[in-house]
Amino acid sequence: MAADRFFLRNFSAECGEVADSSVAGEARIMSDRHRPEGFTLVEVLLVVTIISILASLTIVSVQYGRKFANVKATQAEIQQLAQAAHSYKNNFGDFPPTFFSDPPLGLSTNGIDEGNESLIAHAGTRRKGGPFHGDFSDNRLANSDGDNLSPKDLARIKQALDWSRGNAALLEYCDMWGNPFVYIHQRDYGSRKKLTYIDSKGQKIDVQAVKSDKTGTYQAPTSFQIWSFGPNGKNENGAGDDIASWRD
Repeated sequence: MAADRFFLRNFSAECGEVADSSVAGEARIMSDRHRPEGFTLVEVLLVVTIISILASLTIVSVQYGRKFANVKATQAEIQQLAQAAHSYKNNFGDFPPTFFSDPPLGLSTNGIDEGNESLIAHAGTRRKGGPFHGDFSDNRLANSDGDNLSPKDLARIKQALDWSRGNAALLEYCDMWGNPFVYIHQRDYGSRKKLTYIDSKGQKIDVQAVKSDKTGTYQAPTSFQIWSFGPNGKNENGAGDDIASWRD
């Protein structure tokens, strides 16, 4: 009898454990069934973070691609301007002057952006086989210094260069970032005349001919120097990110 009672107690205990585990299991199942569908906050934040990183990488890639394209376009434009200057020399015996006040023109100007203005004016001559440069795009031409020829000087430049423009404005040709290209004839590398340009922000910038760090002599000593302020828009006299005619 004692053995029977012992067996019954053990059997009851085991049945109780089975019942408890069954109830717990059913509770978990019911809990799973009533769990709300959708993402947790952590999952949402993780997705948002990944999307933000991918968007940032895409923006950086697009900006780099645009910068690269603008640099390449500016390099090509400098080559075209240089070719125009050489073509002018082949027909007139010298490169376009830095200053309009130089012979044979002897014009009076405000002295700002003058190398650029002189280069595109002489490259656009219709004398002796010109013009030596294709049409300059209107949206890249500017008159940031507001310089205009007097009636007397306008008549003189029309006679000398067969001036084809319909007004007296001395225009500058600007790079992809809105800054005028710098142009200096080799005879003016050491000139005491001030070489002043106006950048895209309206600030006056003094420039000077560039010397080689290695040789101590001027770059392109027998011809001219042309450069752009480059993507950062700051004149570094051919250094830094400036794009120059004498650099590869």
